[in-house]
Amino acid sequence: MDGQRLWGSLFSQMQWQQVDKTVSAAEIGDLIEFVHPWLGVSLWGVYMGQGHVIHFGVGDENMTQKACRSLMQQMLPRKKGDGVLKKTTITSQPIADIRLPAGTRVRVNNDKHQLVPSITEQMMHRCHTFLHQQFKYDLINFNSEHFATFVRYGRAVCTQIPFQKMNGDHVDTTQTLELIMQQRMETET
Repeated sequence: MDGQRLWGSLFSQMQWQQVDKTVSAAEIGDLIEFVHPWLGVSLWGVYMGQGHVIHFGVGDENMTQKACRSLMQQMLPRKKGDGVLKKTTITSQPIADIRLPAGTRVRVNNDKHQLVPSITEQMMHRCHTFLHQQFKYDLINFNSEHFATFVRYGRAVCTQIPFQKMNGDHVDTTQTLELIMQQRMETET
């Protein structure tokens, strides 16, 4: 076995060991949280069934790279930061294929937001509407938790930003995502 295949095999085994048992019982629309103990920020996705999760993804970026990119966006002036940083594509992947740094815990976490979930059909419609669309990842205004909670609840919410109200709607993000949904429905009819 060549070095690259051996490393890939070991990396896959390492990832699998980090997945909480609750994920194996995930149902469509469940929030999947990727918790990294050193970053202080979780990444979020939504379970779509058959082992797949929809989430912010940028090609080969792993969680650490995404967090660093988001931090750079906050530190760099807008014009310079936008030129250096890629857009984020909403993607669907098998959970086992998502690149995670060591120590990341993957779990179902539907209890953090204390909101009533939408019906499964609405959640799946939102997933399919946003799949493959590109957005600029913004830690404060449009991050993975905003996206995942919009898919599940119809409201963009983030609990990770210290100076923002817990479980409070991010109104601008919610309105933008609703507008995209409405425009997509109009083009389909």
